[in-house]
Amino acid sequence: MLSEINVTPFVDVMLVLLVIFMVATPMMHEADREQRLVEMDLPVTRDSEARIDLDQIDQIILTIDEDLRIYLGETLLVDCTGATEREGADRFEPCFEELQQKVQNNHRLQEDGQLYLLAHAEIPYGFVVGSMNRIRLAGVRKVGMVTNPEYQTTGM
Repeated sequence: MLSEINVTPFVDVMLVLLVIFMVATPMMHEADREQRLVEMDLPVTRDSEARIDLDQIDQIILTIDEDLRIYLGETLLVDCTGATEREGADRFEPCFEELQQKVQNNHRLQEDGQLYLLAHAEIPYGFVVGSMNRIRLAGVRKVGMVTNPEYQTTGM
């Protein structure tokens, strides 16, 4: 009696699927890219136990407005308004590098190691994620997201 599993059919199926994906992937054109985009509305919290009043806290707040200007408190850190007119995946890279450098040079942020990020709801999701990544690379390990709608509508 042979008690081993024959994996040859499984390997054959996997190789066929690999060939299918290798052939189909180049057929996806950039023109089809807009059809593949997913509309996404991020959730807004209303009655959360973790809700805080930004006027009552002593934490540093990094704000990104609808024109992609990044503020630390009331001070303008980086102005990325021209980045939206450029094309390519790396169009925000100069802004991210400048943000990382300025966060690294901020002594209070380096000592605290945390801040809150308040981003306007209409800016590109990738810009927020890229900013968070560069903030973490600059040494700030705790980044809290501010999602309360009353703060989204006032002043932004």
